[in-house]
Amino acid sequence: MLKKFSRFLFVCTLACYPLSGWAAERVQLKVGYLPILDHLPLLVSHAQDEAHFQHVTIQPKLFKSWREMVGALDAGVINAAFILSPLAMDLFNQGKDIRTILLAHRDGSAITVKQGSEINSAADLRGKAIGIPARNATHTALLDAYLKTAGLSLKDVTTKVIAPPHMPLAMEQNRIDAFIVAEPFGAKAQHDGLGKILVLTKQILDNHVECIVIVKNEALQQHPEAIQEWVNSLIRAGQFIDRDKWEQGSQAVARLTANKYFPHNEETVKLGLQNPKDRISFSDLNPDPSDMQKIVDRSIAAGIIAPIDLEKFIDARFYHAATASASQPIYSVPGVSAPQSNLISSDTR
Repeated sequence: MLKKFSRFLFVCTLACYPLSGWAAERVQLKVGYLPILDHLPLLVSHAQDEAHFQHVTIQPKLFKSWREMVGALDAGVINAAFILSPLAMDLFNQGKDIRTILLAHRDGSAITVKQGSEINSAADLRGKAIGIPARNATHTALLDAYLKTAGLSLKDVTTKVIAPPHMPLAMEQNRIDAFIVAEPFGAKAQHDGLGKILVLTKQILDNHVECIVIVKNEALQQHPEAIQEWVNSLIRAGQFIDRDKWEQGSQAVARLTANKYFPHNEETVKLGLQNPKDRISFSDLNPDPSDMQKIVDRSIAAGIIAPIDLEKFIDARFYHAATASASQPIYSVPGVSAPQSNLISSDTR
């Protein structure tokens, strides 16, 4: 009698809760980002792939400053982030339980000076006040490298940490003479007649690492399938952004992201990606240790980070698995012709 009742109970349970409902829930990643074009792969990936993910669900969280993002990471509000590489390295050196799995982009920033100023070279920056997004920023290291071409260093200027969205206003109010930051703020300042581009960071160090993707170790160890699915999407999104930039004038990317993930309108997004077209790239997101080391060396020289064990900091298995897999479908955006292909070699070496 007991066996019959047990079978009956099991059958009733199956009827009430079909097997499909027992499938494991998608792993949630809460991902911090700033309103800068460096973080477009996160936004394009989310816009195009979130509804199709099987193992992961991504919740992008917008922050206005790097300090605010780091606080959220410490508090457990987010468990992944698109973040400045030296800042992430400094957090890792402090013992934070994070690793990097992918680059967010390469190149992409500029030193912008006030329109009409007499600043035309690195030497002219002596004694000037310069806005930087964070002390432990790629921008700070590259500013120091640029100053050294004129025999100067960070000691010869006054650096002021200013949240990226506030830099144009700080320049307009004469609080700073120049700023170095991610787009679209430099391009917009130039377009509005407020500033002029002194030098692109790619002219200081070509193809350089800047922002990277970090994830807490717990997620990496417990949910590799979810992380892999996300990395596949990010790489595909990066390739799409570059194709769209060259073939469609960044129309599709602007349509997908403007006024949705950040307050920039479509024209501002296109301006930041098209002025010039090669100021930032997204196709090679390989977290290659030799490329990371270049930023490490310049950051140490600038005095903003300590030496780091890159072998422990970088977890490249997801990138290598993604680039070894088959090509994936081309994105399509309503009202915009799809680029010819979003398949660019993600390893240019």
